[in-house]
Amino acid sequence: MKAPVPRSVFGQLVLVIALVLVGAGALALLLGREFATRPAADQLLRAMQGFAEVVEALDRHQPHARTVQQLRDAGLEVRVTPPADARPRFAPLLRELREQAGDTLGTGRALRIDADRSSRVIWLKPATREPLWVAFSYDRPMTGARRFPMLMLLGCVVLVWLAAAYFARRLVQPLRQLAAAAPAIVRGDAPPSVHARGPREVVELAQALGDASRDVRAAAEERALLLAGISHDLRTPLTRLQFALEMVPDTDPELTRSMHRDIAEMDAILGQFIAFARDGRDEGSESVDLAAICRHAVAAASKAWRVDLPEHALLPGKPMALLRAVENLLVNAERHGALPLSLQLWAEGAAWVVEVADGGQGLSADAAERARQPFVHDQAQGGSGLGLPIVDRVARQHSGELRLLPNTPHGLRAQLVLRAG
Repeated sequence: MKAPVPRSVFGQLVLVIALVLVGAGALALLLGREFATRPAADQLLRAMQGFAEVVEALDRHQPHARTVQQLRDAGLEVRVTPPADARPRFAPLLRELREQAGDTLGTGRALRIDADRSSRVIWLKPATREPLWVAFSYDRPMTGARRFPMLMLLGCVVLVWLAAAYFARRLVQPLRQLAAAAPAIVRGDAPPSVHARGPREVVELAQALGDASRDVRAAAEERALLLAGISHDLRTPLTRLQFALEMVPDTDPELTRSMHRDIAEMDAILGQFIAFARDGRDEGSESVDLAAICRHAVAAASKAWRVDLPEHALLPGKPMALLRAVENLLVNAERHGALPLSLQLWAEGAAWVVEVADGGQGLSADAAERARQPFVHDQAQGGSGLGLPIVDRVARQHSGELRLLPNTPHGLRAQLVLRAG
């Protein structure tokens, strides 16, 4: 199982710095052992080896008791019985002495370490005729002296982490701003300004996104202008055709009504193309009454609707885009659904939900997902296939979503969820 790796840039930077600090500490310990502790232990053992040789020479040329007395007269502690042998945890020099003693001191000699609260004693056993242990003691450093290096080390670690956190924040903060503004950048809005003192790569990224955003906006404006020109050029002859139909005498009334319906359908399709191309980006946001918008849309509907609306439903939004979205839901239900038709509006936490329900055949989960895509529609019932994609886009512009749910016992419930955030 792989160890979890932080997904954020800040977390990864912290992890890298922590690994660097741990590696530097381990390297410092290894170098300290190799270039300080081990040579010091070797030097001390060679001094003890020389001392042992002197004691052994004295013991060979005089009585053993005299040798012991001379050592005691020199201020050394001497004993006959073996001393206690301790293994200090935090004493690199003593551990190194223990490891090297067997190879350096030679046969017949031994080394033991006795530690108490105040001092540590190194006991050396020369190769004398009778057992003899000589003590070399040294006082432990004072508590403050021991703690000072540790405090210095911890202080350095804290300073390194603070500096790393500062520079990581300088890197991460602009990236978060760009990530938060990414949807607006895709729509063609300008990216947030990044301070020139920020990381150069982030500044360059912001500039590149700004250029890309301007290109997207220019392309969208050109597309909207092109479609507006097409709409204008096509609607003019459509109007003339409609007028000409009224002027032609002795025309079959059913044929006339059919041609009027076709002309109205073509005009509606052109309007949907323009609405999809403009997508509401040029419309400003303001406080709107969603209940009033729903009433206005129902008033223009061609079939009977059961309406359940509150008196007011205020939220910030784009009024024309919201009206277009609600009208598209109503038209879609009238075109593809069946009676009964209902329009409801209620609050869902901090959001408002506009629900349009019908009693038609409904949509399967796959068909509902395809219906969100542009130009997907039932050829037999007409339409441009842009109604629900426009509603879905308006929902996303208002931090919401479009839900296409089955209606019990049959039919479709289209819910337009709009949030104030």
